[in-house]
Amino acid sequence: MQDNGASAQNPGEDKTLQSFLSWCKEVRLELSEKVYVSREGTVADYGMLAREEIEEGEVIFSIPRAALLNQHRTAIHSILEKEEESLKSQSGWVPLLLALMFEYTNSKSHWSPYLSLWTDFRALDHPMFWPKEERERLLQGTGVPEAVENDLANILKEYNDIILPFIQSHREVLDPQKHTLELYQSLVAFVMAYRPVESPISPSATPAVTVRKQQEEHSQALPSPVEWKE
Repeated sequence: MQDNGASAQNPGEDKTLQSFLSWCKEVRLELSEKVYVSREGTVADYGMLAREEIEEGEVIFSIPRAALLNQHRTAIHSILEKEEESLKSQSGWVPLLLALMFEYTNSKSHWSPYLSLWTDFRALDHPMFWPKEERERLLQGTGVPEAVENDLANILKEYNDIILPFIQSHREVLDPQKHTLELYQSLVAFVMAYRPVESPISPSATPAVTVRKQQEEHSQALPSPVEWKE
């Protein structure tokens, strides 16, 4: 591990990327010199690409636990802990998603440089964002349309039964006009797309893992593990 922070091949005038890379250095997220973060050559938004050949088992980035975003580290963690019983759900993701909703819409969030990499979650091109007719036409026989319809029904129920009542009870930090069903659905897709399978801490939103997985959707996965550090 050579680099003391994430780096880009040619960050140029991309202020969003520059802000993220500076933030990575501040939180001690270390990225190997063999890889870089870029918007070019990825499916959508930003991804991690290799500068040179990477050996199997080689660590490509090291993430301090303090950089993780979850319900225990968000600025509203005390409220989430107090309401823990009322936030239980079938998915188990409600506390994390509430933390994401708050931090994503908070311009002063500690994770703002990281979350700013995604200005439009629909760019993830998740089937739940497709028109129903298109899902059924293109994915007929795969079981995906049925799974998506089930997911959408569960998201709607979870939002109406758990999320919205919580928001209405805590208007000092959340706003039903801002923290909408559409945003909730988008963040569910974000978590589904980028949830790190290697992470020993779950559920969490994990910088570097998410940008790595964005590139994995486009080409062969980077054959290297994640190193977690205190």
